[in-house]
Amino acid sequence: MTTPPDTKPAAAPTAAGRATRIALSVLLLAAGLAVGTVGAFYHRAEFTTGTISWPNGLLLSLGGLVGLLLGLGELLPVVPTRREVPARLPGVAFAAAGWVIAVIWLSYIGPPFSFANKGDVILANDWISMAFLIVGMALATFFLYRAWIASLDAKLARARG
Repeated sequence: MTTPPDTKPAAAPTAAGRATRIALSVLLLAAGLAVGTVGAFYHRAEFTTGTISWPNGLLLSLGGLVGLLLGLGELLPVVPTRREVPARLPGVAFAAAGWVIAVIWLSYIGPPFSFANKGDVILANDWISMAFLIVGMALATFFLYRAWIASLDAKLARARG
């Protein structure tokens, strides 16, 4: 009986493979930072037709997060066959962490770096910004849970034989 290619254990790690995996993980963190930063600045954009304003910036910002996390969830292997590629769960976790770091940075700490309580014009206290924060966190949690379940299924399949 052969194991599916997604559940075969990875080969022994090498120094080059470890460096490549770390570089790809940093790249995934940077991608999450970029999506979070662009979304934080763009989520307030509106399209107005007559008297109705459509929050298309909010939809596009959350769509960018969904695209990033869904794409990583489908592209990264559940159990990598090579040590150079991060697994699905850590990859999605790095991207989601990058998004959260960018949003927290721009909502509370903000540039320049200080912990002083200051007002924020990027993520204001209104329904659009709150929807961006809450729905974004819910999406990050959902895709992390989805990657965790896939990882758990692969481990259980490997344990069963």
